[in-house]
Amino acid sequence: MYLNGELITKEWLAGKLEHVIWDNDEKIITDQVKKGIEYGFRVIFSPNHHWHNYVHDLLDGSGVIMSTPINFYDGLMPASAAAKQAEIACKSGCGSIDVYPDMAAWKMRKWDLITEYVHAVRESFDGEVKVLTMCNDSLDDMYRMCEAIKEGGATHIKAYDYNKQGAPMDRIQLLRKKADELGMGLKASGNGKYWTTAILMGAYAAGADYVSASNTFQIVDDLPIFEELYSKYQF
Repeated sequence: MYLNGELITKEWLAGKLEHVIWDNDEKIITDQVKKGIEYGFRVIFSPNHHWHNYVHDLLDGSGVIMSTPINFYDGLMPASAAAKQAEIACKSGCGSIDVYPDMAAWKMRKWDLITEYVHAVRESFDGEVKVLTMCNDSLDDMYRMCEAIKEGGATHIKAYDYNKQGAPMDRIQLLRKKADELGMGLKASGNGKYWTTAILMGAYAAGADYVSASNTFQIVDDLPIFEELYSKYQF
């Protein structure tokens, strides 16, 4: 099976996945990081600053990028605090961060404040900065959000559905075009454990560079079933 001219294999799929860990349990973190290295995931998350050094040591020499969430709990963290989180992540070896934007500014549609917020984070972090962009907005607001985070220094748009149902395929297509226009990467949120291999492959076909999810092992393991089922279709 091919997608956009590329041969789909488990290795290909794992290399475009970012494995999210939310647990604060040493055994769970250890097992998932080690298994994630074996699978060859592009990115594996450290749950928070308490685990950065531990996860970094586990990943050492693997080639897997360490990431972590910034301001994910309520989106109301001030820019200075989010910047501090990003600074700690940078010093601990993270090569990527996922950033929840200033939700108060977003609700007020204060795009200049969104830009200032992302800029504060960007100044504290020199790796990939992926900022959540709400796919439920009007197209105008969605595009203005993209422009605001680009101006702030974000490297990637992260397609996110705040209803937690997964970013719609049509919005991922539109965000791909916007990302290309702005010279940015595009990542889609798998909304935790709810995305399947089929949905994820749709996200890639729509233009996502990467997808983050917490059920990534199942997504990769189900690829042969996906290929078998979809081979029955005639296009």
